[in-house]
Amino acid sequence: MSYITTVTGKHFDPMTPEKQDIDIFDIAHALSLICRGNGHTKAFYSVAQHSLACAREAHLRDETVTVTLGCLLHDASEAYLSDVTRPVKKDLPQYLQAEEKLQNEIWRGFTGRALTGDEKRLIFEIDDCMLSMEFHRLMPEDLNDSYQKLLNPVSCETRPPRETADEFLLFFVNLFDSFSVHKADGEELTAAVELFHLLPDLPANAGELWVLERGDELAGCGFFNEKTGVPEFRYSDEENRRIYHTFLKSALMTAPEALTNEFTGLSDCDGKAAALLTVQNELFYGTANYLVPEYCYHEFGVEKEAVQIGMYVFYPEDIRSIRKWQISNSLIK
Repeated sequence: MSYITTVTGKHFDPMTPEKQDIDIFDIAHALSLICRGNGHTKAFYSVAQHSLACAREAHLRDETVTVTLGCLLHDASEAYLSDVTRPVKKDLPQYLQAEEKLQNEIWRGFTGRALTGDEKRLIFEIDDCMLSMEFHRLMPEDLNDSYQKLLNPVSCETRPPRETADEFLLFFVNLFDSFSVHKADGEELTAAVELFHLLPDLPANAGELWVLERGDELAGCGFFNEKTGVPEFRYSDEENRRIYHTFLKSALMTAPEALTNEFTGLSDCDGKAAALLTVQNELFYGTANYLVPEYCYHEFGVEKEAVQIGMYVFYPEDIRSIRKWQISNSLIK
């Protein structure tokens, strides 16, 4: 057998990777379960946590989106190859070749081009500083003092893998545009049917149509095919499929148990994955952004706090509930 089976059911050959099979959910999930340092740490600290810490450091340093995304994905090849300790890796030229080929393919797949030498240098510099911090906090000795250069105060605490996977996915998508997923009706439903060439699939063969909006444009849609009993998805272009498929699929498949407790207040949901239920029983999924009353007064002439998901703004009287959206819970049963 020349492939591995990923958690989403793909047959992936790490030696001859196909771009369409590289899945951000597979990467986030696997890295959240792999421990740094080959397990020789004082407590569990995942590769996904390390990758997030590197990406946040790049963001604090005002690096470009490409470098920041490169930091987030710089160990993504480990999701498919696993890792080998440095003393052994240097004597395995075939592994090094496979790792470089796969890693470059992952970067190219999500950034749209090959990374430059300068971009890789910035990524590996942050990676080395973060390794220094991990030695400082998780190992019995210090590696060096490079951790003192970090702007991101990393605690290296143990986190539940699924929480880390969701954070990884949310950071990934927030590097692009704001988005929302919700049920379509009225003019929006008509526009989606036409844009995604759904007839004759709709309405005869489909249940309710969910649409993905990227900014103020329809970027994708999903529905359960009532004949086959499986979900189907359409996207306006390949980039939207590659970036947002995990979120549209999760929203379409989310069961009640994938929505956890309500946030303690509107401000508590800021920057987090959320499912907002309106008083009209409309459900919106996306990244919640908390808007203070002063901002709402300046922008909308209403001095109230609000929550924004995608292009939609909700005031307290519009909201029945707003809950934490555990993206990965709906994708793994």
